[in-house]
Amino acid sequence: MIFARNGKSDMTTPQIVGSIQVRNEDIYIEQVVSNVVDFCDRIIISDHRSTDHTFEICHRFSERYSKVELISIQTPREAAVAIEPFFGTNTWIFGVDGDEIYDPAGLQTMRRHLLNGTFSKDWCVFGNVLNVTSLNRRQNKASGYLAPPSRPMTKLYNFSIIEGWDNCPERLLGDEIRFKPGFNAKLRKYLHLEFAWEDSYFRCLHMPFMRRSSQERIRVARTRPNPDEINRINLEKKAWKRLMRMIQVWALPFLGVDWKSRKYRQGPLVEKEVSPFFRDRGLST
Repeated sequence: MIFARNGKSDMTTPQIVGSIQVRNEDIYIEQVVSNVVDFCDRIIISDHRSTDHTFEICHRFSERYSKVELISIQTPREAAVAIEPFFGTNTWIFGVDGDEIYDPAGLQTMRRHLLNGTFSKDWCVFGNVLNVTSLNRRQNKASGYLAPPSRPMTKLYNFSIIEGWDNCPERLLGDEIRFKPGFNAKLRKYLHLEFAWEDSYFRCLHMPFMRRSSQERIRVARTRPNPDEINRINLEKKAWKRLMRMIQVWALPFLGVDWKSRKYRQGPLVEKEVSPFFRDRGLST
């Protein structure tokens, strides 16, 4: 396929491009990629300087599937740059992190909707999420907080209606998105408000409160910093500001008052059956 950058596309049928951004995620990353590989026409895995087995696992995916491309990045911004060629093309960008395990059967229903143009006038689509605090694989049970009422974090973006962005310091999207005439950032589809968890075809187990890397021997804080937060610490030139950022990034999660706890621990603690998320479709099969 030829990807245009001038707002025109040679594609009549949408394609789905997965943008998977990882850093030290070797506990769940095989399941993460396995569950989305059939949903996506192409996958770009951006490894941000992992030191556990994450890169090795992702490399095996790139060898097994021609649609999977693995790149090493030094800053989170490079993951955003990697999807810039899809500006203005008939492409859905599916942003996935290494702690997000999607329902693969449900994604096949979502894929049919995307290819049929169900959401062609929407900028982004939000689905149902269970923010997991404990997982029992033997019983296929997970406890956590649902979105809603917690904040949804599924990331599916319609690049056919944008022309580009003026700044992209974050992990996926720019600060100032340039939309084509007639479109704007308020065109959002909130599927999690239409479907209950059990009925949703676009749903995800989000693991921000779980141990995600084999290098995490002892879990002291409830959450861990994401690459953006770590990068902002490293880029801070003034020592006192760097110290303040470190306190915010490391101390607040320990106290349970960090932004992830505030946004992803809303509502009652619930338990759900999660066997659909853990089908036997790994690299060993």
